[in-house]
Amino acid sequence: MKFSLLNDDEFFSMKISNVEGNVRTTPSRAFKKVNSIYDKSYFTEVLTAIKHDNLIGQKNYSSFNNSIDQKIKNKETKDNINIISFFGDKQTDISEISKFEDIGLIDNFEKLFNDHLISTPYSLSLYNKDNFDSILAQVKDSFDNFATSLNTKNIFCYIPAYINYKQLDDFIRFYSGKNLGTVFYSGGTFNAIPLYIDFKRSNPDTFKRSVAMLYRLKQEYIKEGFYPIYYAANVSKPRLSSKKNTTIAKEFMLSFLGFDIIGSSLAFQPREGPMGYTPINKYIDFDLSTFNYFYKDETNIKNKEANNKKAEIFSKQTDYLSKIQDKNKLEKELSTRPEAKKYIKTYE
Repeated sequence: MKFSLLNDDEFFSMKISNVEGNVRTTPSRAFKKVNSIYDKSYFTEVLTAIKHDNLIGQKNYSSFNNSIDQKIKNKETKDNINIISFFGDKQTDISEISKFEDIGLIDNFEKLFNDHLISTPYSLSLYNKDNFDSILAQVKDSFDNFATSLNTKNIFCYIPAYINYKQLDDFIRFYSGKNLGTVFYSGGTFNAIPLYIDFKRSNPDTFKRSVAMLYRLKQEYIKEGFYPIYYAANVSKPRLSSKKNTTIAKEFMLSFLGFDIIGSSLAFQPREGPMGYTPINKYIDFDLSTFNYFYKDETNIKNKEANNKKAEIFSKQTDYLSKIQDKNKLEKELSTRPEAKKYIKTYE
C-alpha cells in the first residue's frame, strides 16, 4: 500500500494506492459493500464480528471457522481497497481477538486479491470501562501480538474517541513508534500513523473535545514529520424526523477537520420508518450547497434505486472533497455555507 500526501496545509488530503494500481483520493468514504454503479468511488468497509462463543475451544468455533472465509469474501470487493475490522462482543477481550488464529486468514486474502487496510481488533467490552489507563494498557498489550501475526503492515490502530480527550496523544504517541508506513510529499517523506478512531456509534458532537484535540494533534504531528491518517469509524447516522426534515451532515464535516476516511457502514437508511413500513417514495438526499441532508419525495422510486441513492450521496461527497485541495478555496467554499462554517469553527 502506498500513501502520497497532497497538501500539508490545514486541510489535508492524500492518495492511497494498492498493488493493483487502484487509487483513492482522501478524504473519502468507506462503505459497506453494495451493488451499485458507485462501488469504485470509495473504500469497501468490512466489519467482522467475533463473539466469545466463536473463539477456539468454545461451542461455536467449528461453525465460525468454516464460514469466516466466505463471510469476508462476500463483504469485500475484489481489486478494491478494503478496510477490514474485527471486533468482539462484551464477553470478548482484545487479547483474545488479537491472538485468534482465524485473523491470519487475511494474509491469504492479500495473496489472492490485493492489499487491505486492517484495523486493530477492538472489543465492545471497552465501552463500559471508565478507567482510561486500563484501555490504553489493553491496547498496548494486544497490539504487538496482533501486528506480528500478520505479514501486512497496512494496519489501522485503534483509538477510542470516547476516552478522555487529554489522553488521545498517549495513544498516538504509542503507535508513532511502530514504523507503520511512509507518506510521500514534495520529494520528502513522513511517517504514516494509520488510526481507527472509534466513535462508539455516536455523532461527532458527542465527543466534541476529542474531535477538536485530534484536529490540533494532526497539525502538530505533521510538523514533527508524522502524518496521522484518521479513519472515522462507527460514526452515527444523522437523525431526521417529520418535525426536523433537514440537518447538517455532521459526519461529513469531519472531512474538514483532518479526517481522511469516513466510515459509513452504520450510515443512514435511504428511507424512513421501521422495517420499511413507510412507503419507499420518501428517502434521504444531500444538498451540496448547504451540506445538509433532507427528506425527498419521489413517487416511483424503487428499493434498488433508493439504495443506489445512498451510494450516490457518498460518491458526490467524495468527488467534491477530492477537488478542494487549496486552503483559500476551502475558506471561500465554507463562507457560502454559514451553518457549516460555524460548525467547523467550534472545533478550531
